Amino acid sequence: MITMKESKLLLEKIEEGIELANRYKQPIVVSITTAIDKQDALAFFQAFKHKTDMRTFWTEPSREFALIGVGTAMSLEAEGLSRFQEIDKRWKEMIEHAVISNEANVIGTGPTIIGGFNFDPLKEKSPIWKSFPDAKLVLPTFMITIDKDSCWLTENYLVRDTDEPKTLFQKAEAEKEKLLQASATLDENNPSSIIKEEIEPQAWIQTVEKTTEQIKKHELEKVVLAREMRLYADAPFSPEHVLNHLLNEQTTSFVFAFEYGQDCFLGATPERLAKRLNDNVFFTCLAGSIKRGKTKEEDEQLGNFLLNDQKNRYEHQLVVDMISDVACKSCTNVQIPETPTLLKTPHVQHLYTPITAKTGNASLLEIIEAMHPTPALGGYPKEIGIEKIRDIEQLDRGWYAAPIGWIDYNGNGEFAAAIRSALIQNKQASLFAGVGLVADSDPMAEYEETLIKFKPMLSALGVDNHE
Repeated sequence: MITMKESKLLLEKIEEGIELANRYKQPIVVSITTAIDKQDALAFFQAFKHKTDMRTFWTEPSREFALIGVGTAMSLEAEGLSRFQEIDKRWKEMIEHAVISNEANVIGTGPTIIGGFNFDPLKEKSPIWKSFPDAKLVLPTFMITIDKDSCWLTENYLVRDTDEPKTLFQKAEAEKEKLLQASATLDENNPSSIIKEEIEPQAWIQTVEKTTEQIKKHELEKVVLAREMRLYADAPFSPEHVLNHLLNEQTTSFVFAFEYGQDCFLGATPERLAKRLNDNVFFTCLAGSIKRGKTKEEDEQLGNFLLNDQKNRYEHQLVVDMISDVACKSCTNVQIPETPTLLKTPHVQHLYTPITAKTGNASLLEIIEAMHPTPALGGYPKEIGIEKIRDIEQLDRGWYAAPIGWIDYNGNGEFAAAIRSALIQNKQASLFAGVGLVADSDPMAEYEETLIKFKPMLSALGVDNHE
């Protein structure tokens, strides 16, 4: 249940928006942000199950910041290789004349679009990704922003010159009334039986062998090869239950969900791509991984091995070099640590190098486009890696390993790489995991690494309970 101050400005702002729509002959975004009582992020997400066409969930590893959106005021979609530029251009055009009342003045409040991009628009499409186009970022009708102990509600409306102010106002108030009355009820009908299917593992291992031989012949330096696992359950998977598990288990990762209709893509990724916070930009270089140890001593031994392993350090350095190049071209005052440290998640530990910079002339989406895909997600050289993946991977990655995140009307925002993820479709779930191949990669070791990377989502989906 949400309690909030009555917005006396809404009718006035709708009238202002319709006037601008008449003047500029285009739809106008009207957005009002007000302070509300502190909300539980997952409870807010749960409250709108089966009650809206769109739900999104985003929280940082600290869990101090979260964005939860419901409903669609406006959807920005784009297809093809120009998808980043098209979304960037259209968003800037929409907010140029937007009518905004924002008492919070906090990053991630006011008009904010949230969504993602696919990995490769030239890859043959799979039917499972029908709800997820090459690019889709949505302006939610209602969005709550949680920042530490504060909470705000942003209402967004798209008004046209043909709208009648009082009619639109009454409709908006009715929608808001439903919001105020929504309550969270966690669906307890979890699957009692789950069948796990690896999609052609032997063929994947053979592809790893062939690709490694090509790398040895210097056709390219690195390529990331992903594979898929399918789960079949006797009852629908619950995004709410999965998110609850991820929030509790993956405490060092971003937890996200993008639900469009009956399809929900969700996961827990440790890999930030870039974050813009006023004049500051933060990058994460994450590549090179190994499992966690069963004891503290074993965990330290594995971590030390990773820090000193030539193959993993080489993989990691490719990522550092590429992201550093992007940062230096798009930002100023770039700071790069000399050596990596370890980032530990419950199932995997990674080599980790954070890079910081000051904003330059590039927008956040321009930076993300220049980065995607990093060598940790695609390969090196970049274009050769994408082409190789397009040719040899049996799966359509869709939004897996691609940028997901949000941008507010001031250009601030954050994007992460959609790894450690799954696509839930009623009683079926598709899981994805990838590994970086270099000249001295061992096919069976790479296969074992994918099994480790499947574990976070398998655990969250309840497979551990049925094995």
